[in-house]
Amino acid sequence: MNRFGDSYEAPCQMYDDDDYFAATGIYKGSMEQKGELQKFALVNAQTICRMKVKHTYRGMVSDFAQSHGNNRGNDIETKISQAGDQIIDAVINDTQAKCVKYSGVGADGRMEAYVGIKINKRELAGKVADAVKDALTDEEKTKIDFHEDEYRKQMEERFEKYREEHKN
Repeated sequence: MNRFGDSYEAPCQMYDDDDYFAATGIYKGSMEQKGELQKFALVNAQTICRMKVKHTYRGMVSDFAQSHGNNRGNDIETKISQAGDQIIDAVINDTQAKCVKYSGVGADGRMEAYVGIKINKRELAGKVADAVKDALTDEEKTKIDFHEDEYRKQMEERFEKYREEHKN
């Protein structure tokens, strides 16, 4: 006997891998509102991806700030964090469904929508590194010894490691 009952994989189930952050959004509502169901399932998937990406990015910014010491200015850390957050939000808000499916209609006239999305880690890291580079003045870059290529590489590595760190 299975103590946890039957379990099923959601339609459009997407998993993180070395190259992508991924998520499946689910939303339940009236069968009369299929467009709304799909929209809210997409927003749910985007929210899941946003949490993963921002968690990873904030950890990187924190490590970056610690390695450069607090005496170099919290304003620079704030700029780095805000520039990254803006790009992360823009990229995630622009994601498109890779898969859309609907459940059958229940006796109550409601159904579920499932939407799967993927976000390329390497492309996202590049866009964030560009935004951070553009947000900092030359003086600030010198102050913290900022090197765009190294920052981009560290971010790619951090994004790629996310899956390993969150397997269970």
